[in-house]
Amino acid sequence: MQINGLVLGKYHIEKLINNGSFASVFRAKEELTNRTVAIKVLPRSIYPTGRMHYLLTELSAMGRNWGHSNIVSIHTVEPGDKEYVAYIVMEYVDGPSLRQLITMRRLVPSLAINIALDICRGLIAAHEQNIIHRDIKPQNVLLTSDQIAKISDFGVARILEATTDYAGTIAGTRRYMAPEQYDGNYDYRVDLYSTGLILYEMFMGRFPFRGKTQDEIQARKQSEDIELGHNVPEDIRKILRKALHRDVQARYQNATELYAALDLIREKWYADAVRETVTTQSNLAIQRATLSEYRKDLRLSIAAAGKIELEIYAEQRIEAEKQRQLKLEAQANIHYDQAIQSIDKKQLQDALQEMQQAHRLYLSEVQPTKKADRVFRHLSNLTVPPKSPATAKEIIELIDQLPTNEVSELGRWFDRQYPPDQPSEVLPRVDSMVPLTGSDIGSALMFQPLNPQETAPELVLRKLHDVIEKSHERIAARTCESAEEYAQEGKNRRSRTEYRKLGEFYRESAESFIESENWHSGADCYARAQLAYIAARRYNRARHCAQEAGTYYAMQADSLERHQSWVEAGRLYALSADHYAHASLWKEAEESLSRTTICYFNVAENARAAGDLSLSYNYCDRILTISKRMKGASNAVTGARKLLQEIEGLFTTV
Repeated sequence: MQINGLVLGKYHIEKLINNGSFASVFRAKEELTNRTVAIKVLPRSIYPTGRMHYLLTELSAMGRNWGHSNIVSIHTVEPGDKEYVAYIVMEYVDGPSLRQLITMRRLVPSLAINIALDICRGLIAAHEQNIIHRDIKPQNVLLTSDQIAKISDFGVARILEATTDYAGTIAGTRRYMAPEQYDGNYDYRVDLYSTGLILYEMFMGRFPFRGKTQDEIQARKQSEDIELGHNVPEDIRKILRKALHRDVQARYQNATELYAALDLIREKWYADAVRETVTTQSNLAIQRATLSEYRKDLRLSIAAAGKIELEIYAEQRIEAEKQRQLKLEAQANIHYDQAIQSIDKKQLQDALQEMQQAHRLYLSEVQPTKKADRVFRHLSNLTVPPKSPATAKEIIELIDQLPTNEVSELGRWFDRQYPPDQPSEVLPRVDSMVPLTGSDIGSALMFQPLNPQETAPELVLRKLHDVIEKSHERIAARTCESAEEYAQEGKNRRSRTEYRKLGEFYRESAESFIESENWHSGADCYARAQLAYIAARRYNRARHCAQEAGTYYAMQADSLERHQSWVEAGRLYALSADHYAHASLWKEAEESLSRTTICYFNVAENARAAGDLSLSYNYCDRILTISKRMKGASNAVTGARKLLQEIEGLFTTV
């Protein structure tokens, strides 16, 4: 083989990559396609007739693993000539070998664990084809420019169905052999042991077993436990102890098991990063940017990372509630101590006020709070006569504390004192309260309703595209118009094809938004894709898009809820519930509806505290309407029912 020479009339030889005992590997350019390939040349002097089973075994192993992303693929096998038995044309991997990378520098933990996961993926595929590689070592792990690891050189692979003498040999590189491999009695697990050795080298920067000769190294593998430095994370130490155990039964039993253990660590590392980022960084945009980098470093999917984030946020809410309770307890104890001191000083009025403040800290329900206030007011009146209110504001505050029947009596007195023909400042009655529309209370749903039996999806899509707000919607609007034109011409099949294209366009747009962590826009696009797929009669795709829309609406709502943006969070939870329902995910729909009622109840309570009874009434009424779709009543539904009764009582007249 000559550098810059032409082989078989179509492969231009550029460089010698590796020169081994049984073959040499060259980098070459395929003239017809301009594709860079690797060519393994097999000299006839190495493969006489009696050793051709070596070649046949290797070709069979490479052929079975063709196309896997973590195994170097074989493109074709070209016939040989007088000098060479054959030319094996393979995928060219444009990065260094793992041996070269380890020699250059200590690997960061995220890269090390990703490489180990890649090796496991390749071994899972090979073992499923009954192939044992038998020579897993850093030299046989190649890295792409994107640092994706690929297993190479199946030249000593053992195919279990084969009955040749070659299939029964020990083979492999002695340094990376499992203890049982030296005796020739082994199975798939030798590849896992070798992977453990590679993992050790990546994290420790050295080989675990020291010895002047291979025999000394072999003896230490069979008799000694591995040494682990304190700078190696404990979860990795645990994996290494198991992967490199002397007893084969105490090790990982298959590549899937080892992969799962490594993947669990990767998720744990991301969870730790989420906790640290959320704790140390209050800016949400910076949080998202930081976590996005962590996710990319660990090669976690957006869905997997999102699930972990939601779990951490839930943990934090529980912890925050625990801290809130501890703070309440500390504040209450201060009031109790002050009350005791006031009693000692015979200052009973001050003592009652301190006790009232302590109890108010724990009372969140409206009725118990008012009842407690009445009790304390009564006790206060027994000790110190109340002073007469001097201002209208003080009078209103006193009225707010009255029981319902007394407020009704006061209302009748106002009717007698200020007949309807006289100017009056009394609040409007309940029957004069007109329920607010969806847009008035911030719940103008973009996709109402989604059930095609109630509103045709074609009509909803037309209305959605009447207003173009974003650049990608222009393309969608043209496709939608085309679908409508075909439908008007009676070309229903062509119309459905256009709607399918529209669905795919919105689905791809959704994926792009989700990739950039714009969950709200992504959910909107999934919702529109669902409508388009329904119009195209692609119901399975529609259900999938509905599920995705429900998921990302809920994620965006959760973020808003944590920032106490109750109205918008409730609106998005309601959208999430609708889409989960269309995907037949009833449990998830129920959860989103429950979160909707909680958000809206916070709005209602805030409005009541601000004196906006009309707004409070309408949100309570909306909660009760939502509750009709739920299997069980949440605390928010119960609270809304009580608050609604309280507001109605304020305006009930005889």
